Amino acid sequence: MNSFAAEHQLILGKTERELSASFEIGCLHALLNLYKNRKYTVTPENLKENSYRYLTTPSGNPTNFSYVTLKGSDGDFEVRQQVRIASHVDPDIQFTPDIVVIVKGAPISGVISASYANGKRALFSVKSELVVAAHECKSMNPFPELMVSFIGMLVTAHKWHPNGTGIQADPKGHLAPTLFVGGTARALHLDMIKAMQTAYNLNIVVGMHSGTWSLKAASNGFRWLGGAMHAPAGVPLAQSTVTLASNLSSATSVAASV
Repeated sequence: MNSFAAEHQLILGKTERELSASFEIGCLHALLNLYKNRKYTVTPENLKENSYRYLTTPSGNPTNFSYVTLKGSDGDFEVRQQVRIASHVDPDIQFTPDIVVIVKGAPISGVISASYANGKRALFSVKSELVVAAHECKSMNPFPELMVSFIGMLVTAHKWHPNGTGIQADPKGHLAPTLFVGGTARALHLDMIKAMQTAYNLNIVVGMHSGTWSLKAASNGFRWLGGAMHAPAGVPLAQSTVTLASNLSSATSVAASV
């Protein structure tokens, strides 16, 4: 965080926060450093008084928080925290990854629903067709059930799975959907991780509390081809719209920023 703030001449404000939120922010910067090393241009956006505001819980309007734009040989993208995904599998399947990479300008729509916050706040989401990669951060020790559950996120958050439509394998492109885990894995877990990374287009990085922030163990990556899965032309950056609905799943939490 210090390095990121210094490079972009930002002010780093420090407040007390939960370990999980700090870990998530660390994972975000590890991801951004990887993109820089892979020759993507990294630019912080939507600053507030020259400060970068992190969003570390699912509630709140994403347009009120900062995010990062990426520019690479395969297009323009956004890296955001805590943006809910509405799945292509069924629109009622919605969940919020810790970090998501989406096509630049992808609409983040807000829906007012009686089943969410008693209709007092909008439920914001982006369609999975515009999701490049969704990442999850867990500041805990790895265990088999945790790792297997990440397959559910792969399936429901990425329209390109399982056929790879719209992407092309490239270890120097986007980081494939990744589960970041703080704790160190045992030998049995490492065997399982290797098998999962071979069978699925995902990564599981463990031992981050011990200093694996370079993400060298994340072997799966790809270039974004997009095809029909691109943001509509003329959509302003970071636009959000609010509409009315009567039946959406509920969620509760409070947005946090620094």
